[in-house]
Amino acid sequence: MSDVNSITEQFTAYLADNEGADPFPIFARMREDAPALWVEPLQAWVLTRWDDITNMLEDGESFGPLMNQPGTSSIFGRAILQMSGDEHRRKDAIIAKRLRSPRQLGSTIEEIVSGLVQEYGQRLPVAPEAADLRTGLTEPVPLGAIAELMDMGEASNFRNWYNDIVAAGTSNVTRDPVVHARGEAARDELYAFVTPSIEERRTCPGDELLSDLCSMEYEGERLSDDEVRSFTAFLLSAGIETTDRALANLVKHLILQPEQWERLRADPELVSSAVTEILRYRPAVHVTIRMAKHDLAVDGTSIPAGSKVMSFVSSANHDPSRFDNPDEFDVGRFQGQERPNYTPIGPVRAFGGGPHTCTGSLLAKLEMERTLEYLLERFDHFEFAGDVPPDTGIVLRSPVTLDVVLHPAA
Repeated sequence: MSDVNSITEQFTAYLADNEGADPFPIFARMREDAPALWVEPLQAWVLTRWDDITNMLEDGESFGPLMNQPGTSSIFGRAILQMSGDEHRRKDAIIAKRLRSPRQLGSTIEEIVSGLVQEYGQRLPVAPEAADLRTGLTEPVPLGAIAELMDMGEASNFRNWYNDIVAAGTSNVTRDPVVHARGEAARDELYAFVTPSIEERRTCPGDELLSDLCSMEYEGERLSDDEVRSFTAFLLSAGIETTDRALANLVKHLILQPEQWERLRADPELVSSAVTEILRYRPAVHVTIRMAKHDLAVDGTSIPAGSKVMSFVSSANHDPSRFDNPDEFDVGRFQGQERPNYTPIGPVRAFGGGPHTCTGSLLAKLEMERTLEYLLERFDHFEFAGDVPPDTGIVLRSPVTLDVVLHPAA
C-alpha cells in the first residue's frame, strides 16, 4: 500500500470515529507526505501545511466562499462569511467598529464580561460537588456578552437555538437530514424572535451592534431584513462558539498538565499568553472551508475549479516550520507577543487569516482572559469529576461536557 493510500485510510478512520482520538499524528504524516489530499467522505481536498493554508486564507483571487454544501455556515443565510471583495471589506468594517475598537472593547465590555463571570461563577459548586463548566460558565459568559452587545435581551430558548443551529452548520459535514432540519427550525425561531427588534431599530436606533446592522449601508442601500437576520444569527452563534469551546479546551489541558496551572498561579501575567497558546494548541475551530475559484495547484497537486477545500488550521498550528516544539502546551509561549495573533499578521490560525480573520477575535480574547483570571483568583486547583472528557468533532472540536470538582483558594 502506498503512503498516500495508507494516510487516506488513517484519516478516513479518524473522520468516522473521532471521539477521543488524537488527530495530530496523522496531521504530521499528511503535512509530510500528502499535504493536499482528496478525501472522499468529505468530498473535499484537505490541506494541512501552514504555508498552504495561509495562502488559501489570503488569496481571494483563487479561493472564495462556499455556499449550500455540508459543513458550511450556509444555514445562517448570506452573512459575512459568504461575502468577498469590496462588499466583505465594507460590511465587515461596520462590525469591526464595535467589536475591534479600543473604545468599545474598553471598560464597558470589561464590566460586561466581569459581571457575567462573577454571576455564573458564584453559582458553581465547590468541592466535593462536581460542576459542568461548559453549561455553568464557558457557554453562558460569551452568550451573555454578545447578547448584551447586540441588546438582544433575554431569549429563554437561545441556548437550544444556538446548539441546534451550530450542529446543523459547520459541524454537520455529512449533512445529516435530521440534524439539518432541526437546525433550520431553530434558525427560523431565532429569526422570528429577532424580527420585532429589527423593526424597532429601523425607526429608533440605539448604540449597540443590532442598530449598527440596521443602519449599515452598502452602495447606498441598507441591509435588507433578511440580511440583518442572517448577520444576527451568525454573530450570536459565532460570538459564543470560539470562546466557549476554547475555554473548555483550556481548562481541560490545565487539569491534564497541572504544572502549567501552577505557572499561571505563580505569574498571572501569563494569562494572555495562555489564552493565545490554547488557541494554537487546541483551537475550537479545526477547519476553514473555501471553494477553488479556478483550476490551481497546491504542492504539485491539481485541484479543479469549484472544488471544496478544507484547511485544517489545527494542523497548521502544529506545523514545525512555524512553531518550535509545536506539540508542547506552553502557557508562556506567546508572552509579550499575543496581540498579533488576533489580527491577520500573527502566525496562529485559530481565527483564520487574511481578509476573513475573525472580526470578533479581540472580544473572544477579552472574554477568555477575564474568565481565566476569575478561575485563578477563586480556585486553588480543579480536577475531573470522572474520566477525562474526550474531544469530539471534526470542524468544531472540544469536550461536549466538562465535569470538574473545583477546590477553592484558601
